[in-house]
Amino acid sequence: MIHQFDQLQEERVHSYRLLEEGHKIYLSTGPNYDFPTFRKLVHEVTQDFKRISEGIIAIEKALRTDGHTSVADIMATIQESEKKKLELTAHLQLARQMVAECDSGELEKNKVKELRTELGQVVEEINDLLTELRYELHNSE
Repeated sequence: MIHQFDQLQEERVHSYRLLEEGHKIYLSTGPNYDFPTFRKLVHEVTQDFKRISEGIIAIEKALRTDGHTSVADIMATIQESEKKKLELTAHLQLARQMVAECDSGELEKNKVKELRTELGQVVEEINDLLTELRYELHNSE
């Protein structure tokens, strides 16, 4: 199950990369943005995120059933952090578009900086949780 979890996390990282690259391409099409193409990408990535999340929830439930509640609790916390990361990523993408569309855009630039900081904190939190998960797994062997 842990191997499955690791695989799903890797897939999630890959999906984030696709979303980020797609957003860069989308911004490069401004000011007449190619929204239909970007919307299609967002839809596909969203389906991937949903599939990944459902897979991890299934693993978490199986671990709880097997009595590995501490590992399952960490996975549940990772899921919550990943949800927060996705929300922040969407807000950051909107803020980047606002910066691209504004001439001076100091307020927008500050918002991008603020969101990047928040996103960095969430990524650090996820990495800490993944480390905690590894320790918990090692200690339970």
